[in-house]
Amino acid sequence: MVAIIRCSAEEAKHIAVDLETFTSLRLEWTWRVNRPRAGWHQGAHLTLIVADDHGTEAVRWLGWASRLRRSGDLDRQLEISRVEPVTPPVPLPDVISRLDGRHARHVVHEGQQSPETGRALIKLLGQVRPELRDVINRIEAIGDRYSIGDSPALQIVALQRDATIGVARMAGIDASDLARWDRPQSWPDPGSVPPPFTGMLSSTVIEDRLIDHDARTMLGWFTRPTADVSWTMLEGLGQQRLLVVNANRTPAEKTLGIDLIYYNATRKSMVMVQYKKLSAARHGFYYPDSDQTLDNELNRMRKLDELAARNHQSGDDYRLTASPTWIKLCHPQAFIPQTADMVPGLYLPRDQFEQLRKDPRLKGPQGGVRFGYDTVPSYLDNTLFTRLVEIGFIGTTGTSTDIVHEQVRRSLDGGKALVAATLSGQESLQSKRNSERRRGR
Repeated sequence: MVAIIRCSAEEAKHIAVDLETFTSLRLEWTWRVNRPRAGWHQGAHLTLIVADDHGTEAVRWLGWASRLRRSGDLDRQLEISRVEPVTPPVPLPDVISRLDGRHARHVVHEGQQSPETGRALIKLLGQVRPELRDVINRIEAIGDRYSIGDSPALQIVALQRDATIGVARMAGIDASDLARWDRPQSWPDPGSVPPPFTGMLSSTVIEDRLIDHDARTMLGWFTRPTADVSWTMLEGLGQQRLLVVNANRTPAEKTLGIDLIYYNATRKSMVMVQYKKLSAARHGFYYPDSDQTLDNELNRMRKLDELAARNHQSGDDYRLTASPTWIKLCHPQAFIPQTADMVPGLYLPRDQFEQLRKDPRLKGPQGGVRFGYDTVPSYLDNTLFTRLVEIGFIGTTGTSTDIVHEQVRRSLDGGKALVAATLSGQESLQSKRNSERRRGR
């Protein structure tokens, strides 16, 4: 569906400043605003954000509007995400004047449009400004998602997808290529190994001739014929290349979760993330006392942290924390989107996770420990975690490929589905990378 929202001069200034700031930092920006509830009564919408442009009402931005909670008796809070500028702005009267009489009469001043009028508005906007069609398709893709229900195989694919997009963000690489995937016509039976997510990508499959020295090193980590493996190569700024592998070797019902292992070959830095699920998509909890595999997994993670600490030297790069092991507590997935969105979740370093297990604030009404948004006092989200990895503020220093190899082996031997990635090639200074992104390179 399609909607129109009109901005005051102050709101337009706020959008322009915040959007430029967040875009330069490669962060997702959302705008929350109150509007009369009568105009926003159902669904989510591709939204024309209209504001004054030199005395003319013009479409200055496009975005995706979702309804949140009520605000007072008459208003509703909206969240506008995926905001992209329309440059130069398109005068709204120019678009409306091209509508036929029937659709023109039914244009709502502000709020959601009828389906037919909305389609007509978007069609004409694309005719007036053809280059906006790609922008419209990107924004509307947020509503394009594939239901996965409670299928164990599809749940593994969803988490592998999340981890694959995550390592791309850690490398500072645009993950949009990973959003569009070939949906399978059928799924394997429950006793089969689930297909890897990257095996479903239609355009980024690795070619042998692209594999350089670091990639060949990584290939040596996956020599066992029992692993179902697929590969993807992504290119970053300058000469950087990210080789990503998804590996499954255990039937879906017996797979004990997902591990993510990211290795920056230039920095010799490693990060490992273990996925755990909350009990529900909203207000869900993770109950560690009910997880029979947790203690063994924490022991493995603790040993890796101790190994990293022993290898740390005084001349190594600075880290906020040099411990490589993290836990991501994430929502169960009901669908796989066709956008580069990650699964919402809480990132906790292993030592914080273990400390919180003893924290009385996490005690439930029955006395058990429960982790969730309503109980964990502090955590990192997707944006902050991947950004800190990208700029080198978290992760090991001086880590050898032998250590990474061993962790890959333990993940596969431990019945885990795995996403592993290695970033190779010299990277630019952060200031230069930020400047190149602002210029759209």
